[in-house]
Amino acid sequence: MKAERMCRITRRFFSGVTGDGDDNQQEKTCLSALWLRRPLASRKLESVLRSAGSAVAFALGLNIAMAAPVTIYSNDFEAYSGAATSLEDVADADPTGDEWMVTDDDALNPNTPGMGVQVINWRSHSGNQALLFRSSSEAQIHFPGPRSGTRYQLDFWLWVEKGSGDRNFYFIMQGEGADYNGSDYVAYRSDRGTTAKIFYYDGVDNNNAGLWVGTPGEHREAAWQHHRWVIRPNELKMDIYLDDMENPVVADVDLARCEVAVPTLLIIRHEGNSVDDGFFILDDVSFEVEGSVDLTKTFLDSFEDYPARTTPEDDADPQGPWITVETDGTGTGRALAPNKVQVVDSSVAKPRTGNKCLKLEGGQRAGVSIAWGVPPQRDVQITWWARVPESQPLYGAEANYLRMSLYGAENRNNLSGDNALLGYGIRNASVGRPTSLTYYTTGWVDSGVDFTPDAWEQYRLITHTAQGLYTIIKNPDSPTAEVVVDRAPFIGSAALWTPVFMAGWSSSNGTNHPPVYVDDIEIKSLVADAPELGPPYTPTVHGTTFTNITQLEIKGRIVGRPVVDPRDNRTIIFAVDAPPADGGGIYKATHVSSGNWVVDANPIVSGLDRPSGLAVTADGTIWWTHDYNNDFTRSVGRLRWPWNENIPETIIADVGDPAAGTRDDDAIDLCVAPGSFDGSIGHPGWIVVADRGVDGDASNAVYVIDPTTTDLDRVGYDQWLVAPTATDLGGNLMAIDALPQTGEVVVLSQDGFIVAIDANGSYRYVYTVNLWPLGATATGAALAVEPTTGRIWVADDALDEIWSVDPSSGEDRKEISFPLTIPSRPDRQIDLHDPGMAFAPDGSMLVVSDASVANGGGRLIIFHNQASTPPSFAVTRIERGATSVKIQWQAAGTARYDVLRSTNLSNPAGFTAVATDLTDTSYTDTNPPAEMAFYIVVAKP
Repeated sequence: MKAERMCRITRRFFSGVTGDGDDNQQEKTCLSALWLRRPLASRKLESVLRSAGSAVAFALGLNIAMAAPVTIYSNDFEAYSGAATSLEDVADADPTGDEWMVTDDDALNPNTPGMGVQVINWRSHSGNQALLFRSSSEAQIHFPGPRSGTRYQLDFWLWVEKGSGDRNFYFIMQGEGADYNGSDYVAYRSDRGTTAKIFYYDGVDNNNAGLWVGTPGEHREAAWQHHRWVIRPNELKMDIYLDDMENPVVADVDLARCEVAVPTLLIIRHEGNSVDDGFFILDDVSFEVEGSVDLTKTFLDSFEDYPARTTPEDDADPQGPWITVETDGTGTGRALAPNKVQVVDSSVAKPRTGNKCLKLEGGQRAGVSIAWGVPPQRDVQITWWARVPESQPLYGAEANYLRMSLYGAENRNNLSGDNALLGYGIRNASVGRPTSLTYYTTGWVDSGVDFTPDAWEQYRLITHTAQGLYTIIKNPDSPTAEVVVDRAPFIGSAALWTPVFMAGWSSSNGTNHPPVYVDDIEIKSLVADAPELGPPYTPTVHGTTFTNITQLEIKGRIVGRPVVDPRDNRTIIFAVDAPPADGGGIYKATHVSSGNWVVDANPIVSGLDRPSGLAVTADGTIWWTHDYNNDFTRSVGRLRWPWNENIPETIIADVGDPAAGTRDDDAIDLCVAPGSFDGSIGHPGWIVVADRGVDGDASNAVYVIDPTTTDLDRVGYDQWLVAPTATDLGGNLMAIDALPQTGEVVVLSQDGFIVAIDANGSYRYVYTVNLWPLGATATGAALAVEPTTGRIWVADDALDEIWSVDPSSGEDRKEISFPLTIPSRPDRQIDLHDPGMAFAPDGSMLVVSDASVANGGGRLIIFHNQASTPPSFAVTRIERGATSVKIQWQAAGTARYDVLRSTNLSNPAGFTAVATDLTDTSYTDTNPPAEMAFYIVVAKP
């Protein structure tokens, strides 16, 4: 049964439409007109990707505006509040801002959490404040807008009190770039001994590769000292200055890695290992670059203004903002190979236009990178031409002749930030053909589109940053345009994506690759929001247990273990499997009408670090586990009912051996023992915990807890139901549930072991007939017992299927599957969380979690037999702009919405849809009629 609810708006609007146009229209229609030929490409996407041929301000070759120098980052620490007032102050006075990650804030002595890194006001080089690092602490600065250029300069002032210790300051600049996800760029530290000498790391193969090299310079003790690095990236060289900024203490020395192109972050570490290693204070940090570009104007480079090679051995790199990496293979300490990247003229290869183009050859590493900082608008469009031969795997299984890489920040982290990758040729033995275009999602995927060998072809990548997506089109300006990648997710699982800042082209995986050529690169900033791609998969019921499905989207959150409150069999409690900063905690979804639930954005328990297992007892007490616990933090937690009148408790801090080297426990899931579970070890209503890594990662175990216990923060807990075993319960345990019909609990392992355990610790194996017969490959993810029949429902994350199994005979059948709506997009498949499935205690519904954020989730998928009826709702706000009308309304459960419009209220048949299948609770009509207008919002199940 389906029903619809309408909310009618009868307010009159005078939209005031004039001929002046929309100020934002140029942003919205700045992509080129094209006709998408690929069958899967949406015509809605076509409208978003129009008009790349619109007028733009071009900058040609070396005529681009390269302001010198440009400050990438500076900080004098004066802007922060709450500074520590003395060395004895234990305040948690971290620097704040999106660029900061304080990764080790616990000082070695005194061992006080939060005081390792402190903004202070009791000593500074200039102004009133500086930044203190106590022994064994660390902070990172992720540069908000990395840029490439011809010269970098880092300045900072240090006050060092090393005393008699053998460790103190350690600065590591890290970076990434074409075909390389990142490593150390410069490494610089005090002596790991009692002297005041300063060392740098040499990672280029000539005379000192792979060695720490001492400089003639020494740090000053208890005095301010000016440090400066001057880096020439295309030479992989630097000069180091101390105090005297005219004469370096060392000049033309090698960088720490030969593979890193563009610096993206700075790690500041006190590497102290004892109480006598003192502290240091940092002030007046400044990092600048010369020869960089930004995207205030469109960047276009045809390589015409750079010197072309005259012999095959020339180091004819592109100049200006380009940073080149050319090494004899992969890994640190490699020799340089200066002729792997060259600007060449028509005597070597016919360019696409003009007389010159860029040549890349030889395989890893051979690439160029360009970084433009923060673009003026949130999206970037990159167009390039490539000429690539058919790939032949002559040297192993890899023949990826060309790769285009795109880089940005993932949750504001600037390392390993490749947002998109496009490969030309054979990626490995199982992915790619000689002319394949491949791309990366959770693994490498053959797009099904081919490049034409030895022919110039145009490619365009467009980001959709607001949605964490990107699109790649082949020959976008031609009548035969093909979509290579259609609104794929950025690589990674970040909840926060920021505008990309760098692109690279490289001769990629494999060795001895023939030349490939790139020409006519254009990069510009714009806004390119994309229409929704549609549902990623179709939940399909194969059995007769359930008839209806409701999906709750919790976008950007890794949705973990659900459980249904036994007090009403309707309220869903679920975990968000994330760190505290990303919303890690326990939440609920409330039943609001038949077939409809609404997620409460306010957590029941907040500030949790990746909660895993979840259970609710008959009195409403919530129990949960943490799969990551290696420091006595918490394995099992409890919150008594009423939730708002109690605080979270740590029941079990550690199990097994409490020695420091064995603190790694992995409590994956827990359940409430059934009423018939009674024996020498376990009892009815007790909490039963499955741990898949007791004292390390080798052993599974199951233990029990008396729910009435008042003992908190237990360490070395060992009330085993099944003692730690490396084999008897299979591989990593994934889930546990009660099996009331037989008075047992049942666990599932990743490799498909289903093991039923009684209250005496005896266990038996349940073998499936069809799903996981002996010898089959299993990817077990979740388990739940159907309360009325006792059948065990298990989920396989590779098959994307849920089966039910008879616990006695092993007879099994497929109950639910999740087939992809676009079979060629495995990145959009469901991610069945481990654990991630629960029945209501009365069997009336099954809740399954999809942990994927790449497919538009996370989400809760509820299988039930309720008719879907949207609840009543109301329009809450109407805003009339100069050229638009914005309507906002209340959520009507999990409904989708249509917006209808008419200029004649007395003619109901005259209302026509201006928007359909909306999931948000607002809509902006950007083209309202000039006269009065009336709107209706319709909620659909």
